[in-house]
Amino acid sequence: MSGSVPFAVELATLRWGEHTSRAPSVLLLHGLPSAAGTWWQVASLLAEQGWAVTAADLRGHGASPRTTDYSLDGYAADVVRLSPTGDDRPWDLVVGHSLGGAVSVVAAAAEPRWARTLLLLDPVIAVDHEEADDLVADILGDLDDLDPAELLSRHPRWHVEDAVQKVLAARVVSPFVVERTIRANTTGGSSRRWQLEPTLAELAPRVHVLAADPACGAIFSPEQGAALTEAKADAIVQTVVGAGHSVHRDDPAAVVAAALALVRP
Repeated sequence: MSGSVPFAVELATLRWGEHTSRAPSVLLLHGLPSAAGTWWQVASLLAEQGWAVTAADLRGHGASPRTTDYSLDGYAADVVRLSPTGDDRPWDLVVGHSLGGAVSVVAAAAEPRWARTLLLLDPVIAVDHEEADDLVADILGDLDDLDPAELLSRHPRWHVEDAVQKVLAARVVSPFVVERTIRANTTGGSSRRWQLEPTLAELAPRVHVLAADPACGAIFSPEQGAALTEAKADAIVQTVVGAGHSVHRDDPAAVVAAALALVRP
């Protein structure tokens, strides 16, 4: 609804590791259409390194509430309410994949002290109105593909648990959530269009992007990476060779290595 004010919902979360003030904290934000459980491998590996790990189900996903508002501002309103220990301490690191990357950018712009550093995995930072129909069709087509064996045949670098968690997440996301997320942010009715390049370049937190390999279907383009590093002096962009859009499934070790390099326990 045009002119409406985004409201927050309370998100369902999963946690790994010991959540104390001494442990480095990380918040993991998934893509569309996914869920917190899909972070199982990255979360476990970071917890083994002494991190306090939280993964959230974004609104409309997993066990989190359904709503009428799937604007990026609405998504961001939810995640800025999350903190490592229930107080105002910022996250040491926020890792956002795909849609989760876009939500991280919007949240960090709204609340600069929410996170010290962003690690964005092949983030979707720009979607044009002309792309909306094809994107909706592609994602809704994926919702019908719920066979773990077939997923593994198309993604040989995935662990079997990745395929299982992908299927479980997709089964509880409705076509309404997918379509509203894309259309509410690319056409009329949203206070923010899905054009986040200027916002990303002006963020207060440090930004590190792990882009997928262009040969494997990257969303975040080399051109976007070059523009970001030119505009933001502390931004780092790396391409994970051989990894597709789901960088954390294709190469979880690369994600963990980047996190450890950015935040030392």
